[in-house]
Amino acid sequence: MEIRRETFFRLELPYREGLSLTRAVFEGGDGPRMAVVSGIHGDELEGLYVCHRLAARLEELAQRRPGALRGALELYPALNPLGLDTLQRRVPIYDVDLNRSFPGHASGLLPQRLAAAAMEALAGCSLVIDIHASNVYLREIPQVRIARAFESKLVPLARRMNVDLIWLHEAVTVLENTIAHSLNERGVPCLVAEMGVGMRVTPDFAEQMVTGILHVARELGVLDAELELEPAAHEPRVADDDNVHYLNAETSGLFVPAVAHWNAVRKGDLLGQVVSPLRGEVLSEVRSPVDGVLFTLREYPLVYEGSLLARIMRAEEPA
Repeated sequence: MEIRRETFFRLELPYREGLSLTRAVFEGGDGPRMAVVSGIHGDELEGLYVCHRLAARLEELAQRRPGALRGALELYPALNPLGLDTLQRRVPIYDVDLNRSFPGHASGLLPQRLAAAAMEALAGCSLVIDIHASNVYLREIPQVRIARAFESKLVPLARRMNVDLIWLHEAVTVLENTIAHSLNERGVPCLVAEMGVGMRVTPDFAEQMVTGILHVARELGVLDAELELEPAAHEPRVADDDNVHYLNAETSGLFVPAVAHWNAVRKGDLLGQVVSPLRGEVLSEVRSPVDGVLFTLREYPLVYEGSLLARIMRAEEPA
C-alpha cells in the first residue's frame, strides 16, 4: 500500500502566504477510487476527526494486511481551510457558503476556485462521502441525507454506512449548488453524511461512521472482499418529508430537554420545557405530536420563538 500526501490546489494570498488544499491518498492497486470529504463548513469538525480515525485504520491495515487495499481511498479533510482557521461557517472575507458555490469556476472568486478544484480532484471516483456536522444549535444522530432524484442509486450504498437514519428529501433550488448535487449530476455518486454538533467532536459517532465507510469500501471493491471488519451494528431507519415532524419553540427562553437523543417517544410525551431565566416560571412545554424516534435535539439552550428544538421521525412501533 502506498500512502502519500498531495496538494491539488494552491493560491498565493495577498501577503505572501499560500493557501493550499491537500489530500491523503491510500492506494493499493488499480481498483476503484473512493473519497471522503469534510471541512466544507468551518464550524464543522466532526468530519476532520473521521478522517483522522480512518487514516489510522488504513495505516494499521497497511501493516497488518498489505494487500487488503485493492483500489484507492482519498481523504480531503479541509476544503474550507480559511473557515476552519477562523471558526467561520462560510469562506471568510467573501462571506460565501462554500457548499453553495459548486461546481465552481477555475477563474472565479476564491470560493468558486476552491469548488472547481475539488470537483476536478474528485472526478472519476466510484463514491464520494461528504461529511458534515450539524450547526452549534442542534445535535444530529449519524445519518445519510439523499435527494429523491438520486434515491435509487444511493440508498443501497447508504444502507451499508452503519448510520441510524437515511433521510430522503425533495430537491430544492439551493441544493443544486452543493458538492453532492454537482457530483451526482456529473455521474460521481456522492452521499451526504451528517452527525453530531458544530464546533465539537463526538468520538463514538466518528467510530460508527468509520466502520460504515470501511464496509462500503469493501462492497465497492476498494478493499479486499475477504477482509474481516468490525460488524456494522446499526440498521438505518428511513425518513422522508411525510414522516418527519419539526418542533419549534412557542416562546423565547431557555430550553431544557427532558429526554435523551435518539430515544423512542410516544405521542404526548414531555420532551422538554422552555423556562424563564428571570422567574421560576415554565413558559411552555414541548411534547411529542406522534409516536416516533427523536433524531434531532436542541444542543444550544437559548431559544427564540420559532427556534427549532427537535425533529421526530414518526414510526408505528418505535424501538
